[in-house]
Amino acid sequence: MKCMICKNVEMVKRELEEKLPASECTKCGGIWISANNYWNWLKSQGSPLPEKPENYTLKLEVFDSKQVKICPDCGHFLTRRKVGHGLGFCVDRCETCGGIWLDKNEWEILKSRNLHDEIHFIFSEPWQRAVAQEENRKAYESHAEKFLGTADYGKISEFKRWLEKHPQKSFILAYVKNQEL
Repeated sequence: MKCMICKNVEMVKRELEEKLPASECTKCGGIWISANNYWNWLKSQGSPLPEKPENYTLKLEVFDSKQVKICPDCGHFLTRRKVGHGLGFCVDRCETCGGIWLDKNEWEILKSRNLHDEIHFIFSEPWQRAVAQEENRKAYESHAEKFLGTADYGKISEFKRWLEKHPQKSFILAYVKNQEL
């Protein structure tokens, strides 16, 4: 099988994990995992591992190829989806046969966060809706910081975190909104 990025480089078979065969490009480092291999490996893993927080993310460079890719197993186009969860890259998957393309270092980064056993969920509507909500939240926070300035935004963020845990949150909000004070 030829690499779908490098086009003329033959992919080399390797065991990505125990019981997970894959093909890897020796030039670009991309990895192809057939759907059957992924599902068989996933079944052998038992329950999914709990996701680790962002500070566990390996600091590796990702070469997130954006070019259109054709599935080497069935010939259909692959679709790209954002991983989210604080990771700034996309994963490619064949919507017809379910094969997965990972660019260099993506598997290692997903594994460092225990997301490697949830790749199939990345392509689900709930996952992508959560990714969009997170992006919207970050954009809103960035806009608020620019509008208010870093110092005031920091104070308000600290107050907000305190307020969210306070048992009298509703009363405090009503008090702050009271125009007659």
